[in-house]
Amino acid sequence: MANKNIADFLEALEEGADLLDRLNKSHPDLANDFTHEAVEEFHRTHVFLQENREPNTRINTVKQEPVEESVSTNQQNQKLIETTQELLAIHGFDDVLDILQTEHGVTLNLVQLVNLVGNSAYIAALRREALEFQSNAISLPQMAQLWADFGRPPIGDAAWTASTVSRILE
Repeated sequence: MANKNIADFLEALEEGADLLDRLNKSHPDLANDFTHEAVEEFHRTHVFLQENREPNTRINTVKQEPVEESVSTNQQNQKLIETTQELLAIHGFDDVLDILQTEHGVTLNLVQLVNLVGNSAYIAALRREALEFQSNAISLPQMAQLWADFGRPPIGDAAWTASTVSRILE
């Protein structure tokens, strides 16, 4: 029974974070650094909760002093972030997702990947991909359409456009 409650709780948190993310994107004039960072931090933390939670593990909601185990988990989490950022610096998005799954046993979707590595690494990877597209004579509107088709989360806007792709290349 407790595991079902935990799963329901985590699902409700994820829905809340997704809603806040959609609101950030659909109303950028109302969004601020705090709301963007809250969504990123939730997704980053949520991935680790899902990956590191053993069956029958209870999540203690009472604030306690940090224990040695949490330091180890934080170090593992930081190592995963660094590894993922390094992979994304040299590989494409789909390749990184595959490598994480096959070599590290971590299954993420693209949004979770973006939240894990942060905006800077994501923008750098998009820029690298856009430059590759440009070298193949793909126009900015075509890039926007490709990124929308590939499910690449847009930066700050509700949809990819030629101008948003252009900003990535600046």
